[in-house]
Amino acid sequence: MPGRIEVITGPMFAGKTTELLRRLERYVIAGKSFCAFKPETDTRQQKTSISTIRGEIDLCPMPVSKLTYIPQHVEVIVLDEAQFFNEEVVSFCQEAKDQGKVVLVSGLDMDHNRKPFGFMGDLMCIADSVTKLTAVCPCGKDAVYTKKIDGDKAQLIEIGDQCYLPYCAECYNAESVNYM
Repeated sequence: MPGRIEVITGPMFAGKTTELLRRLERYVIAGKSFCAFKPETDTRQQKTSISTIRGEIDLCPMPVSKLTYIPQHVEVIVLDEAQFFNEEVVSFCQEAKDQGKVVLVSGLDMDHNRKPFGFMGDLMCIADSVTKLTAVCPCGKDAVYTKKIDGDKAQLIEIGDQCYLPYCAECYNAESVNYM
């Protein structure tokens, strides 16, 4: 199987992890083995699985501080919440691809200030495919931005879904407050 990197991105609540699981399901059906990682900074405890007529696929991402080890026994590597990984994520993905592995990556493309988030832009540059999803703005339009509506607005990273909402450009700007 030739290696490849597939990036799934967009704002919060766009269904990035759901799409990641949908793609992973196809590889599992094809009999491919996988492992999953997430940054240890993502401390949320959430069940990430998909139930199908063929059974349940449980992602169970292993929290890691750094991506240093490419498992040789798997054919598919899954990285969830990739915006929180350090710069080694780019070389890790490229090396895994060079070893013939499929790397499925999901993460936010922008922070709540509409700036590129972490190394997601670099990952999109080396990816074989990039899927940019949208969420639903409270007004009903496609949302491409994530806006911080609660918590410390000066703090770039605040783990927790309750602090954020997806917004379209018009609503983001209409209600925008300068956080800088």
